[in-house]
Amino acid sequence: MSQGATGQTTSGEASAIHARERSGGSRRELYIDAFRGLMALAMVQGHVTDALLVPSALAERWYVVQQMFHGSTAPGFLFASGFVAGLPRAPLSFRASLRRARRLLFVLGVGYFLHLPYFSLWKTVGASSPAERALLFACDALQVIALTQLLVLALQWVAGRHWTRWAAGLAALVVAATPLVWSSGLSAGLPEAVAPWVDESTGSRFPIFPFAAFVLAGTLAGATIGRKEPPRRHRREVTWGLGLLGLGAVLAWALAGRVEYWGASPAYVLVRLGGLLVLLRLVEAAADARVPGVRGLALLGHETLLVYVLHLCVLFGGVFGDSPLAAWHGRMGHLGALGVLLLFLPVLLGAAWLWRAAKHRAPREAQLALVFVSVAFLYEFAVRPW
Repeated sequence: MSQGATGQTTSGEASAIHARERSGGSRRELYIDAFRGLMALAMVQGHVTDALLVPSALAERWYVVQQMFHGSTAPGFLFASGFVAGLPRAPLSFRASLRRARRLLFVLGVGYFLHLPYFSLWKTVGASSPAERALLFACDALQVIALTQLLVLALQWVAGRHWTRWAAGLAALVVAATPLVWSSGLSAGLPEAVAPWVDESTGSRFPIFPFAAFVLAGTLAGATIGRKEPPRRHRREVTWGLGLLGLGAVLAWALAGRVEYWGASPAYVLVRLGGLLVLLRLVEAAADARVPGVRGLALLGHETLLVYVLHLCVLFGGVFGDSPLAAWHGRMGHLGALGVLLLFLPVLLGAAWLWRAAKHRAPREAQLALVFVSVAFLYEFAVRPW
């Protein structure tokens, strides 16, 4: 009987495991993708209702209250993206690092693509209004995810196995500096394309301060919690989650009247992170119990970039045309918005299933198709005169 059959690992198996970890191919468990899918689905729900509900419905008390809880959706989306990035052992191999950097640059490009005012480089440069340029350069979820994870990749190479300490210090610095950065007016003296990364004064929804901290914290959680065996992982999720919630509550009380809680306050970040860790534990419990719907969430979570881009294009349109729902923006009641959301689900699930199946059956061809579409778009964008 071989060693592998007795539950021990042969030297060949150990080498294969080590190689897989070095290349970033660590296995993602169901609960991780389900958590990502839950955040993505909640984000879709928020965008649908915000865009379609009549103004009177948006002003109702229940909607304002649910928006307070819904504020964890975007931080959760950022945290979940970092969690997956933190799972593989670091530093990655040179080739794996290049692959990840290439993917992150693609994500960054997609973030700006979603903000393009025109399908022409020359018209974008020569005819964009100040409002259109502000939207183009705004720092959104994909931009902050891509830049922060590129920074983490650099940290892993520079600091080696000690990268988590540097990332933790950087996250703490971002959280602590946010009130000062937001109140300093620093972005006013920066170039038009750089200022939106710093604070919300230019209209950016997710500037680096404080939202990079959610990506960094997610990466740290993936590296320090996600790799542990389940019992130890569960204890850490609950302990750290409740601890951050308590610390955030104390800090919110201490800073009341001095720092605005919603956005700039360190208490906002700590409370959100604590709640996300507890929610991660609950999602894993649901995945272990095989609760109906978890696998659907996991499918959405495995293809979050596709889900994110597709729902925004359908809901808001883009350089390729107007949204089919544009005429209904701000004109629907609760039932109408709910109906649209329910129609979105099979579309998003179907698209995610098709793309995942294509990647599994013909990974090289799927990658080439993505490269072809990207190059074709860039070529057309560059040569179109207006």
